[in-house]
Amino acid sequence: MITTMSIKNFKCLWDVTVDLERFTVFVGANGSGKSSFLQATDLLCRSFVPKPLGIEPEYNAQRTHGAREGPVELACVSKGTHYRYRTQGRSPKNEPKLGREGPAVAMDGGNVAWKPWQSGDGSPPQPLWLRLESPRLRQAGANGRDPRSMSAEGSGVHSALASMALEDPDEWQKLQENLRRIVPSIKRLRHTPQAELLFDTINGSGLTAAHVSEGTLLTLGLLTAIHGVHKPGILLLDDIDRGLHPKAQRELIDLLRGVQTTNAKIQIVATTHSPYLLDRMQPKEVRVMYLRDDGSTACEPLTEHPKFSKWKDEFDPGEMWSMFGEKWVSEPEVAGK
Repeated sequence: MITTMSIKNFKCLWDVTVDLERFTVFVGANGSGKSSFLQATDLLCRSFVPKPLGIEPEYNAQRTHGAREGPVELACVSKGTHYRYRTQGRSPKNEPKLGREGPAVAMDGGNVAWKPWQSGDGSPPQPLWLRLESPRLRQAGANGRDPRSMSAEGSGVHSALASMALEDPDEWQKLQENLRRIVPSIKRLRHTPQAELLFDTINGSGLTAAHVSEGTLLTLGLLTAIHGVHKPGILLLDDIDRGLHPKAQRELIDLLRGVQTTNAKIQIVATTHSPYLLDRMQPKEVRVMYLRDDGSTACEPLTEHPKFSKWKDEFDPGEMWSMFGEKWVSEPEVAGK
């Protein structure tokens, strides 16, 4: 589990440090840095494998532009160990330098003493940044690598579920039960001989993925990632409420909490624009983001609002967010009015 994430010079995240819970949800306006936070977390965790391919160009491609210069630096604390990946700064001609500092690790809890990372030093949790796309979820076939797994965009979901039905029928049944919690109209899932997914619903039997809603497909993709053969250590979910009715959003949060109860190793970090979904969260699990006028992001826990103690017993987190907004994160004086 990642307990603290620090980001410097990554897109609009100029200098942000955020404490994370086992389940953390970010809220804020479009463009305030929520998705960038998930992207930075995913990139940092992927950096700690032997000889990661294409990592340095990814860092440089996401470098802050404009008023800020300097290296991209991503760091986290996981199980008491500090992990950091830092690129070198720009040259005087505003071009990336050829060298890099790369991954580093520190075991100290006080004065952090960084040393080059080795594979025996451990690593942050295995990430899965889900960026599900309904066209890919509708398309039958494998994702081109492991027929038992689904890509982060949803390719290969049909073959992954077909493999699950054959190799792990108990997990296959759990997935269907969880899907019915969110989408009660689903009776069961099955496959054609070609491993194409079929849906039996209250409206008809043998429906293909082309005939069910986007919300149903997105929920199915999420459940495939959770129940699949390659279970993530940290699950990163953008727009977790996408395509779901408010009641289904609340059911989804309850379901994910149940998953964390049975799988103590999984951490969930998500973004949302839904106050209904936030009402199922604890205030300490909510992080509020705001984009300042200079283009940089500020982030604070909802519990840091100056009037939180006054209203915490009167309003749920979604109501607080609707009432407080986000500007107070950068301008505390706004909160006092």
